[in-house]
Amino acid sequence: MLKRVESGVSGKGLGPDFLEGVRDLALSYGLVGIAFTRDDGSIKVIAEGEEKKLEKFVKKLHKRQFFSSIENTYALWREPTGGFQDFSCHGVGVE
Repeated sequence: MLKRVESGVSGKGLGPDFLEGVRDLALSYGLVGIAFTRDDGSIKVIAEGEEKKLEKFVKKLHKRQFFSSIENTYALWREPTGGFQDFSCHGVGVE
């Protein structure tokens, strides 16, 4: 079953390396979506794909360190929109 998750991560050291790690993790699960840096420095992730793969993705996203210190996380589950073709990242130092 296809699902959508909107997740957020805040903490220290959430820069380009973290975003690239999120993208690599999403691609390893075959997910589509976007990750970007918000004005407050936290990261927002919107991903769509198979529900079981999304569950694994979120679990690793919230635990994985990617050279950073994660302080807060959240995940909101929604119905997919089908609006993504790939997984991209946007933030300082990320192309």
